[in-house]
Formats: sequence, C-alpha cells, structure tokens
Amino acid sequence: MEILLRTALAPCLVLLVSAVARRSGPRLGGLLLGVPVTSVPFVMLLWLDSGSDAAARAARGLVAAQLAVACFCLSYGRLAPALRPARTLAVALTSTAVAAVAAATCPNVWLTAVGALAVTCAGLASWPPLPAAARPVTRRARRAREVGTRMAVSAATVPLAMTAARALGPFPAGVLAAFPVLLAVMAPAVHRATGPQAAAVMMRAALTVVPATLGFLLLLCTAL
Repeated sequence: MEILLRTALAPCLVLLVSAVARRSGPRLGGLLLGVPVTSVPFVMLLWLDSGSDAAARAARGLVAAQLAVACFCLSYGRLAPALRPARTLAVALTSTAVAAVAAATCPNVWLTAVGALAVTCAGLASWPPLPAAARPVTRRARRAREVGTRMAVSAATVPLAMTAARALGPFPAGVLAAFPVLLAVMAPAVHRATGPQAAAVMMRAALTVVPATLGFLLLLCTAL
C-alpha cells in the first residue's frame, strides 16, 4: 500500500488529466490538477513514519505553499498569451520560487493562507475574458511520449518529498511537496499542443481550486 501511494497516485492523475484535457477541454483538466493529490499521500506517509506532530508540521508547510501555487497559476495563465511556453514557464517558476521562500519564512501560517487567498481573489477578479480554447492536434506518438514524461516526473514527487522530510524537516518538506510540479509539467505541454488560450484556461481553473485546497489543508492541519 505504501509503495502504491508513493509511486502510483500522482502518475495516474497526470494520465487522467491528459485524457480529460484532450476529451473535455483544459478547464476540467485544470480543476483536477488543483486537487492536492501528491500532498495528501505525503502527509499520510509521514504520519505513519514519524507520528502526528511531524505530519501536522508538514501540513502547515503544505498550507504555506499554496501561495506559491497561486502565484504559478496566475503568472503562467496571464503570460501565456504573450510569451512562448519556455519563457512563460521560466517567469512563472521564478515568481513561484520567490513566493515559496516568502511562505517558508513567514512565522504565521494563517497569514500565509490569507496571502494565498488574496492573490487568488485578485487574480480571478482581474482575469480578462478568455475565448474558447481549440482542441489539440498533436500526433499520437508524440502525445504518448509527452504523457509518459509527465507521468515519470510526477512519480518522483512523493518519494522526493519523503526524502526531504528526513533531511530538512517536516515543514520545509511540506512546502516542497506542494510545489506545483504537475502544473509546471502540464501547462507547457498544453501550451505547445493546444495553444496559449488553452493553457490560460487550465491555469485559471486550477487557480479557482486554491481556496478549497486551503480549507482542506487547514482542516487537516488542525485535526493533526
């Protein structure tokens, strides 16, 4: 069961999101990407390995990292129509890294949660209307290679987070575990395959999930 949680859940989500984004459009794919699918197994495994106190500290790190998630979604979604995928990803990751450092050094996790909510609400309120995104026209062989690469990257997320927990401690590991790896993998792929508007739609949808994810993680943190 532990091996399944470590290696299988995140790649299965990537496969699901890839299929959903291809068949139902990027909006539903973005909503699925916003679900904390790697964070919850990480907290569960840490609870089994180190107890509830370590799991609670990791959950506070996950809460703090939602500021970085919101910044990534906002940066990539707003810049995608103007920049190429590689440049958009570079700028988005830079803003995400700055937000992650700020969240990790903030002494109050509730203050970080308020900041993440503020970024989310401001981003959604100021987001310009988006036209309907086109369907992808990527060749099947290339699409299969891209999906395999995304699944391989996501499979390493939870084991790396567990290793970081042992080396750095639960709170920094929680921040790293919630780093938007899946979003960083999927956004450029959709951007290249379907176009900038599709990537923007996906990022906006993922951004709308941040408040619900924050509420769930705060409840988890309090319960632990």
